[in-house]
Amino acid sequence: MELEKLLNEIPKVINRIEDREFMNKVSANKWSKQEILGHLCDSAVNNHSGFVRIILTDEPVSIDGYKQNEWIRIHDYQNNYSKSDLLALWIQLNKQILNVLRNASELDFNKQCILSDKRRVTLRWLFDDYLSHMLHHIKQIES
Repeated sequence: MELEKLLNEIPKVINRIEDREFMNKVSANKWSKQEILGHLCDSAVNNHSGFVRIILTDEPVSIDGYKQNEWIRIHDYQNNYSKSDLLALWIQLNKQILNVLRNASELDFNKQCILSDKRRVTLRWLFDDYLSHMLHHIKQIES
């Protein structure tokens, strides 16, 4: 599974970045690499909940977005976490998602959910979107 591969690769990428660079904010309106990793933890929490809710019901589940900037502000990833603590959190959250999806059946992956824009998508689509979102932000961290 692609997520398992990323769980092995992404910590290497993050650990190669010096702490000072990881914490650097180029402007007040842009997230630091540290905050981007925090955002990926928030994304994992929100998506995990959605994945589980979809698997546990036969009816399409509504999946709402979340206020990502407010989540970053409330958690204060820039000041409340070390890089290693935040990376450990990201790893554990994604291991939990990996375990949920390993236990999902083909039927589960074809179950539908309703996004905030009213589109109907499957759990498979939602998970693929989660991975694409993660890879987008990992490229930002690497740059």
